[in-house]
Amino acid sequence: MKEKFEFQKQSFRDLIRKEYLKAALIPILIIEMMLLVLYFGINHYKNLKTRNTLLSEARVNLQEISMREAEKINQQLSRISALALILQKENQRFFENPNKFPLPSTEPVLKVAPNGSMYKENNNGGSSIYYSNFIPFTSESFKKARITEAMDPLFKAVCEADSNIVAVYFNSWDNMNRYYPFIEKTYEQFEPGMRITEFNFYYEANEIHNPNRGVVWTDAYLDPAGQGWMASCLVPIYKGDFLEGVTGIDVTVERFIANILRLKLPWEGIPILVDRNKGILAMPPQAEKIFGLVELKGHDYRETIKHDTYKPDEYNLLKNPNISQDFKNFVNSDANLTEIQFGNQVYLITRNLIPETGWEFYSFVDENILFHPIYKLHELGTVLGVLALIFLILFYIPFFIALLKRSDAIAHKIISPLEYLIQATTEVSQKVKQVDLKPVGIEEIDRLSGNFNLMTEELKAMYDRLEEKVDEAVRQIRERDHMLIKQSRQAAMGEMIGNIAHQWRQPLNSIAVMIQNLEDAYVYGEMDDTYLREKIRRIMEIINFMSRTIDDFRYFFKPDKEKVEFNLRWSIEQTLNFVSSALVNNNIQLTKDLDEDIVVEGYPSEFSQVILNIVNNAKEVLIERAIKNPEIQITLHKKDNYAWVTIADNAGGIDPSIMEKIFEPYFTTKEMGTGLGLYMSKMIIESNMKGRLWVSKGERGAAFHIELPLINNNA
Repeated sequence: MKEKFEFQKQSFRDLIRKEYLKAALIPILIIEMMLLVLYFGINHYKNLKTRNTLLSEARVNLQEISMREAEKINQQLSRISALALILQKENQRFFENPNKFPLPSTEPVLKVAPNGSMYKENNNGGSSIYYSNFIPFTSESFKKARITEAMDPLFKAVCEADSNIVAVYFNSWDNMNRYYPFIEKTYEQFEPGMRITEFNFYYEANEIHNPNRGVVWTDAYLDPAGQGWMASCLVPIYKGDFLEGVTGIDVTVERFIANILRLKLPWEGIPILVDRNKGILAMPPQAEKIFGLVELKGHDYRETIKHDTYKPDEYNLLKNPNISQDFKNFVNSDANLTEIQFGNQVYLITRNLIPETGWEFYSFVDENILFHPIYKLHELGTVLGVLALIFLILFYIPFFIALLKRSDAIAHKIISPLEYLIQATTEVSQKVKQVDLKPVGIEEIDRLSGNFNLMTEELKAMYDRLEEKVDEAVRQIRERDHMLIKQSRQAAMGEMIGNIAHQWRQPLNSIAVMIQNLEDAYVYGEMDDTYLREKIRRIMEIINFMSRTIDDFRYFFKPDKEKVEFNLRWSIEQTLNFVSSALVNNNIQLTKDLDEDIVVEGYPSEFSQVILNIVNNAKEVLIERAIKNPEIQITLHKKDNYAWVTIADNAGGIDPSIMEKIFEPYFTTKEMGTGLGLYMSKMIIESNMKGRLWVSKGERGAAFHIELPLINNNA
């Protein structure tokens, strides 16, 4: 208190200086701060509106551009499909009348390799040949290998007609593969006894999978001919209704990336090509970091390919577990535009169908790149605002010094005559005596001096009368002391209120623990909306319970309280919620065996207070006695026309010498206890709810029993 008094004590000179500066500076500072807040607010609002406008325009523009690019891809694939139809027409014409097609001038050298397969040894400018020995060779086999050399000029022309095409081939029903461009020693590249008809680049075009005999595009697969990962455009070759084989055009993933996905999308957009089954066909290097994958372009052919080999599941947008569910939902939906976060980046994503193949074209735009100009503008605005703030600080330093000097001059002018008045008033001693102050020439101070002279005169007369009244006042004070002593005895009844604090202790501890948990959750990053709402709900439940506790105690002795029907199990569960955290913190096991649908008539809040009081007492005894494996058991059962509640602990029981006293008012074994908890609990159960409350010695400790009559419909 002394420090506070000395801090508040100040001279008139200091007061004038402070108030002058306050009156001069505060309005200016408030205006300047408002201008700065307005500037930064407008800057933020402008950036937000610009961002939203740019995002809206980017959505429209990116969708339109992506649609155009998808159409371009569709046109490129359509050209390949058109070339495949030409191959189909010419190859079918060849099989109808092979004699009309001339053979190359250089005869092919056909040999059988050590592993039993047929191959073409010389490169005569045409295709290579691999003829599987799965079906034994005949003279017709060698003849077919020779006469199909007539296909090579068209294969070569088609392969050179489009830069996306890496190879053209024909696979026959009897497992012959004619492949352009030429492959040396095909018997080393292909599996011996290979059944070509069981690979996707054959059966996807057969009569079962392609009854319309049109163009078919495969998903990405690993090419047995050594070209790596690719997709094929297939057409069946029929002679009448007999499937002679399948002609295919290969486009590798590397060609897709180099030619088809070499797009210059706005905002450094990233294109991705996806097949019908949502597998990634091709993606440029920029897309690899989005999915955490490395594109499969080539393959280490240490072993021959024995069966269909497709891209692993992690390259499937729906099967990769590391891809977010939001993106999977977008892939499964009919939407064409979305915003989804991958890692720390948010991408604007469009999707367009490629009708020719049924594939999909995705474009990803990083919103950090999209909004980069806005971020730079916002940064510039912030820098300008900070420079303005620094300028204001540098301006107000000399301005403040000038105001300080001005306030000192004004204070000196006012204080000089007051010092005379101060000197005159010091002549008034502890015994009030009249002082005659002389005028000093300042109207207000001279008026103050005259009033002071009159005041000292009146004080002198009052002081004389006051001495006569002191003795009378002392006598009255002594009588008042006796009255206060009597009232203090009556005020002892107010100790009942201490029980409310006793009832509140655990809820307040629970609230404190929850608030501490909130802080810990925030520090360790475990905070989320669900966790926060649950903790707030629990705290509000405890606060409401504490509020009801006040009301229940306030109206406890009023005879006009209305009883209500309530479920005992629900009331007990609600009450235990308030102490559950305290029990857990003290490693006390709580065991419950509560029957449902037991309804009584009474006061649920008061009943909750009884349960809370008994459980708290058990908890404190367990802690005080340091019981190993402490436990509290609560049971609720129906017997005859009564509900029976038992609360037992394993603390060793109550001393028999005080067993009969624990329900008496003001009896307590606690150092700070009021002795009213169990007394009021007994009054609530027996006086207000017409039941019984008693204690017995249980198997391992004390057992409190509550017996309450059931209402008629539960009887």
